[in-house]
Amino acid sequence: MGTRVSHRGLIVLFMAIFIVMMGFGIVLPVLQFYAREVGATPVQIGLLATSYAFMQFLFAPFWGALSDRIGRKPVFALGLLGYAVSFIIFGLSHQVWELFMARILGGVLSAATLPTAMAYIGDATGEEDRGSGMGLMGAAMGLGFTIGPGIGGILGRLSLALPFFVGAGLALFTLALSWGALPEPARRGCSADRPSRIEAIRLALGGPLALFYIVTLVGAFALAGLEATYALFAQDRLRLSASAGAGAIGIVFVVVGLVQAGILGGVVGRLINTWGEDRLVRGGLVLAAVGYLLIVLTNNIATLAIYAAIAGTGHSLMRPSIASLISIRTPAGQGLSIGIMDSFDSLGRVIGPAWGGWVYHAGISLPYASAGLLLLLTAGVSVAAGTRGLPVQAP
Repeated sequence: MGTRVSHRGLIVLFMAIFIVMMGFGIVLPVLQFYAREVGATPVQIGLLATSYAFMQFLFAPFWGALSDRIGRKPVFALGLLGYAVSFIIFGLSHQVWELFMARILGGVLSAATLPTAMAYIGDATGEEDRGSGMGLMGAAMGLGFTIGPGIGGILGRLSLALPFFVGAGLALFTLALSWGALPEPARRGCSADRPSRIEAIRLALGGPLALFYIVTLVGAFALAGLEATYALFAQDRLRLSASAGAGAIGIVFVVVGLVQAGILGGVVGRLINTWGEDRLVRGGLVLAAVGYLLIVLTNNIATLAIYAAIAGTGHSLMRPSIASLISIRTPAGQGLSIGIMDSFDSLGRVIGPAWGGWVYHAGISLPYASAGLLLLLTAGVSVAAGTRGLPVQAP
């Protein structure tokens, strides 16, 4: 069933997440420009993100539950393979339907990666250091997003398809690294008397953690709406060419990634121990809302990067806090419970891009204004629910 994982195992996982997220980040500055050149409309670009996220929504709980049964390592490896194959198909596409095929396949298989990695952290750490472990994984993601988009912006000036092949190569390298060096952990919450999958989902939706699944949904909705339109917004608001836009978006993601890596790597774990996950979630909601509303006012690349970094900081506080909280309080297996969380995240990524692409036609600032207002409303509901008996940790 596996062994207790040493710090070496966590370091290997950190490196694996860093490399795969760097590969994922490489394609971010060019994906929308590439799809537009193939012939996709803004609505279709939004639907590309929606199709990817919908597959993740459907399959994340399945992969999480499978990792509870057969182990984290093989499921994690399958997700990495899915990243690589989907990037290669996308980079070779010349028709819009081929883009959709690549994103759907990528959504199905890549859904195995992050929930399995978070469940791995839950297995490998105790309650006292789980927040730091989740923050460490978040820092790996942030560093990947810091370096990846900068590289993608440079590669995109050479060819808009090139970043997809580089991203695929990085995913395959990560697969080899993790398969050879990552130990299989001893899994928690996988005993025979745990709830069935259906019962665990029922407990999640009806129990005290339900609010945090909803917060995950709302946060993903807001972030996905931004990601689906951000490059178009920069190009249209700042009047940039496709190649210049790719470089500019690469710079923005580098700034956001640096801020997120600093927050996740050096701050979140200590804040969780001091203030508790619940308060960090609510503070993150408010901070992200402020960032989205400020994006509406941007008129140059510098302010765009600053406001996006504010929003990114809010998200950096929310996600590891929710993952840590669910990992500690779950009534079911870690893989299944984190898979449910990732499924809510994916559902937000289903709705968010479709909404963002649709309202973008009415006004290019509407995706960000509507997201900011929704996050503020969710923060208010979270505070009100906390005063009525939902668990709130004392500082």
